[in-house]
Amino acid sequence: MDKIQALSRAMALCSKTEYSEANIRGKLKYWETSPEDVDAIIDHLTREKFIDDLRYANAYVKDKVRLNHWGRIKIRYMLSMEKVKHSVIDQVLAEIDEELYSDTLKDLLQKKLRELKGESNAQSKKQKLLKFAQSRGFEIELALRLMKDLS
Repeated sequence: MDKIQALSRAMALCSKTEYSEANIRGKLKYWETSPEDVDAIIDHLTREKFIDDLRYANAYVKDKVRLNHWGRIKIRYMLSMEKVKHSVIDQVLAEIDEELYSDTLKDLLQKKLRELKGESNAQSKKQKLLKFAQSRGFEIELALRLMKDLS
């Protein structure tokens, strides 16, 4: 695909939804765009605000906290896999509403606790709840604090 077609296609994609720079680089590579053209297209898209990793990370964090119920650890890992700069990740994670974040984990723990009604061993329940919170990417300290409130 030539430079003009690739730019046009990338602009169309970016106008519909947020993409990170790494996402677009991957698509351009898949479309077999030359490396020189990839850099030029990325520069153009960044200048024209079609791609912005901060904006992408903000949208990503909001979606993952509200819809997928993920914690900061998992979100940080996934954004770093998207090659988003660590400074940007730190900035967007700091902007998470603490009350929403805690309420999300509390709701998840309550639902999981209801699933574990048959468990008689309190230690086993606690371990399963902690493992569940960790699998969702939440901090152990927060999970422990909220589990005390549930008891």
